[in-house]
Amino acid sequence: MKHAIRVSAAAICFLFVASVAANAQVPYTEGAVERVVLLNVLPGHFDAFMADFKKNVIPIWDAQKSSGLIVDYQIFLNETRASTDDWNVGFSLIYKSMASLDGLPDKIYELRMKQYGSRDAEQKVIDKRVENYRPVTSYLLRDIKLR
Repeated sequence: MKHAIRVSAAAICFLFVASVAANAQVPYTEGAVERVVLLNVLPGHFDAFMADFKKNVIPIWDAQKSSGLIVDYQIFLNETRASTDDWNVGFSLIYKSMASLDGLPDKIYELRMKQYGSRDAEQKVIDKRVENYRPVTSYLLRDIKLR
């Protein structure tokens, strides 16, 4: 029995040392995390989409940035669309690290309620918002710096 415990403890120590050594051999350091969302704004809905973003989304992102929940955000256009179904507007939210995503919905709830007033009011805005675009894809990216 004692022999089995010693062998198990040795194996656990070996695995720990091996994992630490393996991590030390990674040729990069991890940086910020970026959520990139690509959308297809429907024809004739661009102005309504942008007005909604300016009125309802940007203030929440600015509040998140002020409170340190995000590092920054970006909005961008696709100038090389492959088809009418391709994305034409995208945005990204930049977080300091993966740990920044832990418990994020709870952390931004108050900011959302401050913007919208209530869950019902928020839902009405969201219901109207989805008439303007279709999601194409979303990515979660991690920046790296080569060592």
